[in-house]
Amino acid sequence: MLRIASCTAIAFGLMAGTSLAADLPQPVQPSQPEISYETPATFSAYDWSGAYIGANAGWGFLSADGKSGASGALDDDQNGVTAGVHAGYNFMVAPSVVLGGEADIQYNDLEEKSAGVELQSDWNATVRARAGYALDRTLVYGTGGAAFKDLTAKSSAGKDEKTAIGYVVGAGVEHAVTDTLTARLEYLYQDFGDQKFDFGGTTEKTKIDENLVRAGVSMKF
Repeated sequence: MLRIASCTAIAFGLMAGTSLAADLPQPVQPSQPEISYETPATFSAYDWSGAYIGANAGWGFLSADGKSGASGALDDDQNGVTAGVHAGYNFMVAPSVVLGGEADIQYNDLEEKSAGVELQSDWNATVRARAGYALDRTLVYGTGGAAFKDLTAKSSAGKDEKTAIGYVVGAGVEHAVTDTLTARLEYLYQDFGDQKFDFGGTTEKTKIDENLVRAGVSMKF
């Protein structure tokens, strides 16, 4: 009887302990953070691809270096305003590499008279390739191609007119002000080599080159 009573007491003790443990507050399990598998947003650079047309204005510095006894305007420097239009097309061949082509034509206010000789130029044009590196909305580029320039030389002995053909190289920086409007600043060097002018049987030769500094705006399509 004593053994049965002891077993009964032990059983009641275990039941009471279990009931008490059930009544105690249970520890709160920390919540696990939610893991998102969404792809993070990527930065979208400005797209320079497409056609454009624009206008430019600046200053031209023409140098005439007489080679065969030329004097006055055929062996002198002159400078004046330039203004014109340009058009081109850009291709983005890599995330930051831009290739393209451009043509322009502008009015030149270049005229020099000295010692009875006059040298005049009314227009200038180029056809160029462009290659640049885009820093999002800013493009740094180099350019080069063919240059064309009208030249008129006059003296008391006669007059000679021609379209000189040479090469052009340069560089510039362009910034996209809006998605369709860009602004630029560029420098161009043009070399037309030695040009010969005939004045009634007398030939004068002079080396012609020009430096252009100009600003412009373009509308992108």
